[in-house]
Amino acid sequence: MESLTKVHIQQLFEQYYVALVEFSWRIVQCNETANDIVQDVFVKLLDKPYSLSSHSAAKKSYLFTTVKNASLNYLRDLKVSEKYIQHTDFHEQDDKIFLDALIYAEIVSHLEKAIERLPEGCQQICKLAYLDEKSNKEIAEHFNVSINTVKTQKRRALLLLRKQLNPFYRSIKNIFLLFF
Repeated sequence: MESLTKVHIQQLFEQYYVALVEFSWRIVQCNETANDIVQDVFVKLLDKPYSLSSHSAAKKSYLFTTVKNASLNYLRDLKVSEKYIQHTDFHEQDDKIFLDALIYAEIVSHLEKAIERLPEGCQQICKLAYLDEKSNKEIAEHFNVSINTVKTQKRRALLLLRKQLNPFYRSIKNIFLLFF
């Protein structure tokens, strides 16, 4: 057994790279992927100290077996990805769904932060009214205040939220104008 040095790995690379890429290509049917797989195998050899038999046939066998396994792993992972995509009915136009979800999450995040900055009374009434969807009557009963107080607090909360969120919505509007 001999420990592989960078010089040994470079020699193996120069000697077997083309054959290993061709071998991998026969399995994965993609030239770029085959190149990536073979390069990854050699990078792993450089990253970790390996000991191989000093016989060139053993080294060759090791390299071809490693490339074969890496190629099969790639295909297995690809099949899993394809099954997932088929199972979830993912299509290229579904990127819009992801974009919508991202925008919605950002808006909700900004809204929650803005609500947290409201005065205590406005904050509590705003959460009950808009997040928990309680009626004015239910909120008034909960806090033991008049319905007019609830309406005033809601109106005050909306005015304060508009002021806080206006810069954010302007930037969202500008993004939409750029991309849509």
